Amino acid sequence: MKKDADVAVIGFGPVGAVLAGLLGKTGVRVIVVEKDKGVFPLPRAAHVDHTGLRTIQELGCLDILLPKTVRNKRLDLLDANRKLLARIPADRESISGLPASVYFYQPEFDATLRNAAANQPSVDVRLNTEMLTLSSGAGGAILEVRTPSENTGSLRVDWVVGCDGAWSPVREAMNIKLTNLNFDEQWLVLDLKIKIPQTSLPVDHVVEICDPARPHLSTPISENRQRFEFMLLPGEDPEYVKQPHIVEGLLNAWMPRDAYQIERLAVYTFHGLVAERWRSGRVLIAGDAAHQTPPFLGQGMCTGIRDAANLAWKLARVIKHGAPEALLDTYERERRPHAIKVINAAIRIGKVICELDPQKAAERDRLLRANSSKMREGLSFALPRLDVGPLVLKGGGGLSVQTNNGESRSDDIVGSRFLVLCRTREALGRSADWWADEVDAHVAAVGDFDDPPLNRWFDRQGADVVVVRPDRYVLGSGENLDRITDSVCGLLADAGRAGREASEAQAL
Repeated sequence: MKKDADVAVIGFGPVGAVLAGLLGKTGVRVIVVEKDKGVFPLPRAAHVDHTGLRTIQELGCLDILLPKTVRNKRLDLLDANRKLLARIPADRESISGLPASVYFYQPEFDATLRNAAANQPSVDVRLNTEMLTLSSGAGGAILEVRTPSENTGSLRVDWVVGCDGAWSPVREAMNIKLTNLNFDEQWLVLDLKIKIPQTSLPVDHVVEICDPARPHLSTPISENRQRFEFMLLPGEDPEYVKQPHIVEGLLNAWMPRDAYQIERLAVYTFHGLVAERWRSGRVLIAGDAAHQTPPFLGQGMCTGIRDAANLAWKLARVIKHGAPEALLDTYERERRPHAIKVINAAIRIGKVICELDPQKAAERDRLLRANSSKMREGLSFALPRLDVGPLVLKGGGGLSVQTNNGESRSDDIVGSRFLVLCRTREALGRSADWWADEVDAHVAAVGDFDDPPLNRWFDRQGADVVVVRPDRYVLGSGENLDRITDSVCGLLADAGRAGREASEAQAL
């Protein structure tokens, strides 16, 4: 039976757009099914880190988006009187060669990502189209959809990826349960357009007010927009706190009423959740469908973009290059533990901020002012490495460096491919041609790059050869490429190709 596409991506938010765009760049045929007519007109996500920016660079729209962002300099923790308790820098150099942390206005951000995906010739975007049912089997998947004309139709694809949000119909159709990581809190979220600039507002950093009477935070999301989030207290009625006089009272400590216009007002429950499974046969999930993160690190969307970057190249290798479907099992194996570590870090920091007991809050403030090692450890966050696995070997699991010589970035030179980087050609052994021919890797000696930062990074690996995956994570390193190749070739190559070529040669 004729299929309509290789992959159906359900949901066209930032994660779905990134996934569709990355797949489209490799020539994978994608149908995007999105129930809404256009971009959601209000901001929801507001922060992206260097890993997300690096993936956006691969889509080709970094230089469009980056000038519109607000670079985050730091996170300030303040006490109830807005006196500094602790300062966490956020503007240090990142291994990606990009700003470590920026804030953005999501409607513009999403529109740019969508355009990048839709402009790929192999990507077919179906807006105002809703998935009604989903069934899958060994041969593929069938989706029943409702079209803009209110008709129903069927789509036949090989693979489905649900990027359809926290209430994911794809996840529900596959009967995938969520595991609660023991964090559920209600917060009032206010997005404001600032009409009169206020010196009281942080314009290049985030402030989190550790006030036991009501913890809250403020974030700049563009040049003239600000987000406030106020924790609801135990037993507080969400509808009550949304009343105009309550909202105005909460904001009075920051600015007068005529200084702002409310663009969004909503009560959200911040969760720490992760799906029990991320794959069910021909169906996978990503983004909020697979995990939900409290906002204290700004890592919710970032985690979803990392899902897309991890999954895109693996799907492409299965679809375009005949790699075994077992390659897709490494998606959940790598991404789920990584996401849990990020969620737990956000929960840990959230619990420091959200202490409601006045005595415990006073002790916390004392320790923060004393810069105690215990509190520093509790507030610290570094992006975890990927756990060791089939595609994370010795020396692997961390991000590779990206360099910029002022004319080009190293990721742009390599492209959406593997990078095999060696100290000497001898370290490549017998398998260099396999990587170049079978995997289409960029194979180079570190000396080919007149790039001191790249050379220093390579030296820190303590190896003669390093293999970097298309998602910019290090697969592994060592003294000889052959050992790495022997460990991963079964997952990356067309397992039947060698046999077919042998049969063809024998026939000749």
